[in-house]
Amino acid sequence: MNRIFVLIVLFCLGCIQAEAQAVKKEKKKKKQSKTSIFKEKDVAFAPSGLAYKFREDIPGKPGVIGSVVKLHFKLFDNKDSLLRNTVSEKTMVITTIQAPKFPGSFEECIAMLSKGDSCACWISADTLFKRGIGAEMPAYIEKGSFLRFEVKMYDVITMEEYNQEQVIMAKQAKVDEDAVLAAYIKNNNIPAKLDTATGIYYQVVQEGSGANPKKGNKVIVHYTGHLLNGEIFDSSRDRGDPFDFILGKGYVIEGWDEGIPLMHKGEKGILYIPSYRGYGPQRAGTIPPNSILIFEVELLDIK
Repeated sequence: MNRIFVLIVLFCLGCIQAEAQAVKKEKKKKKQSKTSIFKEKDVAFAPSGLAYKFREDIPGKPGVIGSVVKLHFKLFDNKDSLLRNTVSEKTMVITTIQAPKFPGSFEECIAMLSKGDSCACWISADTLFKRGIGAEMPAYIEKGSFLRFEVKMYDVITMEEYNQEQVIMAKQAKVDEDAVLAAYIKNNNIPAKLDTATGIYYQVVQEGSGANPKKGNKVIVHYTGHLLNGEIFDSSRDRGDPFDFILGKGYVIEGWDEGIPLMHKGEKGILYIPSYRGYGPQRAGTIPPNSILIFEVELLDIK
């Protein structure tokens, strides 16, 4: 009787051990299949399911929601085809850390990084386009695949620090641009006078006998605008259609609101406008960011 009991116990123990080994084997198989999707070893997983792997982990404090981050990234599909590279585009991404739009999102990835870190993050292509971008996924991206972001974090700062940084940069950019414009005027022997209050230079080409326009006046002008390299970007003369606007209402760039009052009715002149009185760091049509603008203007009428 005891012998039979012992045999039963041994049999049960064997079954339990076999089942444990099977469970262990299945878990290992699942883990291997999960990481094999990303074609790399040592891929880690956040509680949300985000797959990531640090390429370089620099000691530091990650940002929080609202922090400003400066980063570059390369984006690859599941076949390692490069889809985007902000380095070659020469466009550093400057954005704020936001709450994740979905579990395992790009926002979650950058929130893990501190200054100097490099990290790969794998994000579901289907979920990214459906819940993140809110657009139909392109046909060249395979459904059910993962996109790999290779991220390099250059800085993590507070919004206050970023705003202070922008003020300093704007002041320096103004100094640099004023020097460039002054050198252009001098080197080309242009008889233009500087309006010190605005940084605008004005050259009279043909004097007018009328009055100067004032804020609130409607002015009618013909103009041709070009860059320092001579490239024309707009011309009312070419269109044969004079342009009119109310002065001082912000309907045009600052350089016009401040430069046109330097003219007299009937006068022809040239305005040399620094970018901070023009379109600044924004691109405007074919006008590149931070462009000094030159306008040949004829003040046809004042109303």
